[in-house]
Amino acid sequence: MRSLALLLALALPAAAQAASRFAVVLGNNIGGAGRARLQFAEKDAERFQRALAELGDFTEDNVLVLRGGKPADFRAAMARIERSVEKARATGERALLVVYYSGHAGAGGLELGTDIVSYDELKELVGKSVAEAKVVIVDACEAGNLTQVKGAKPSETVNFPLPKDEVKGTAFIASTAVGESAQESVILGGSFFTHHLEVGLRGAADADGDGLVTLAEAFRYTSSATVAATSATHVGPQHPTYDFRMAGRGDVVLADLRRAEARLLVPVDPGTLYVLKGPRGLVAEVPAGQSQLSLGLPAGPYAIERRSPEGRATGSLALARGEVRTLPRLEPTRYAMARAKGGPMDTEWFLSGGVQLVGLPGGSVAPSFGGGVRHELGPLGLLLRMDYAFADVTDGSGGLSRSYSFTRVGASASALYPLSGTRQLLEGGLTVGGGWNTQAWRDGRHFETADLLFGATLRYSLPAWKSFRGAVDLFGGGRSLKLDGKQQVRPAAGAALVLLYGY
Repeated sequence: MRSLALLLALALPAAAQAASRFAVVLGNNIGGAGRARLQFAEKDAERFQRALAELGDFTEDNVLVLRGGKPADFRAAMARIERSVEKARATGERALLVVYYSGHAGAGGLELGTDIVSYDELKELVGKSVAEAKVVIVDACEAGNLTQVKGAKPSETVNFPLPKDEVKGTAFIASTAVGESAQESVILGGSFFTHHLEVGLRGAADADGDGLVTLAEAFRYTSSATVAATSATHVGPQHPTYDFRMAGRGDVVLADLRRAEARLLVPVDPGTLYVLKGPRGLVAEVPAGQSQLSLGLPAGPYAIERRSPEGRATGSLALARGEVRTLPRLEPTRYAMARAKGGPMDTEWFLSGGVQLVGLPGGSVAPSFGGGVRHELGPLGLLLRMDYAFADVTDGSGGLSRSYSFTRVGASASALYPLSGTRQLLEGGLTVGGGWNTQAWRDGRHFETADLLFGATLRYSLPAWKSFRGAVDLFGGGRSLKLDGKQQVRPAAGAALVLLYGY
């Protein structure tokens, strides 16, 4: 009895699927006059097509992909795929048609270069199809004109009925509401909406854990993830919208994770975001939750980053074809934990003020000020600094008291490694640099020389206010320069108070 129930459970989702599946996938980086060229629209189309092929049972012959092109190319593709749909229907098969577009759009419709396919024409082309179920997805600015939704909020539930035994109706999905811009991400290598749609189809949207991603699940996940990801951008949150015109009960299954080349199981890990970079340019940001998540992925090597309140952790693995592997828990390093609890941000700009040891005869200490940037490279903090020092110096060598003005303009680079990992971070490392020294005597004589700086830097820093941090820098080492025609090494030292701003 239990085996029979399992067979029925597997069969029911299949019954909700179309026997034949067809798609027209279009990406166009070029829009109308004055539109900036998009970076990733055509790449978005390729990624969506790959997800359909890998997980959605869309065969190569039943999918047409257009990169760029004109309205005539789109109309021809729709006519060609419709002939295939009609052949399938003539043999008694049911059919699902998916139309996807990524590119520029405006109030008038889809912009294919300087030409436009109006929303009315798009609806007419899709409406004439004899396919029982039709899904239209538009990832573009002003795509809300397709669904006629002017303002939107992410919906917790998306309910639209479909028949038990056959799928009929049309679903329109837009990446934006009316008046909103569709946003791209250089980090994700694509638009926010299509990125999260692909991740959803690969399993992140599988809310009930049955290994099947339905249209409702895909939209619900993509909508919520897109709003969350764009809320912090300068453009503001982007709200996907929908218009489902279907009747009956059931759902459209867009992806079957059992078809994937390999599967990666993400463990229960609430509040954590996993970032995967894998073969074929795949980038996926996947939030872990209260239950295990199964992702359908291409086989190959993956670099994985775990971002959690405790810090960042990285790892790598290779998925073999047909393999199902559980992602091992990645623990953050001591340094990553320091960052998460108020340590340095990835990039920080800073200003400093302090003193330097004068490396010319008479010694003395010179006031100095400077600034620069600190950037993380793995566990190391790379510090690039410019500084300026000046002082009036008295040289008492040889029994004579002589005065001169000293200035030095310098630059240095430091590689700092964390020595202790808390909110109060202690770092130490090597420093190299150089500078230009000027010596102006009271009798009018003027000397200049370059120097080479080397030594070690110690930095102690702690949180100050919001994105600001305070630090104390100590430096000790040597300075090689030419004095009286001879190359000499003089002691070098310095101390500074530092104010940092990170982002």
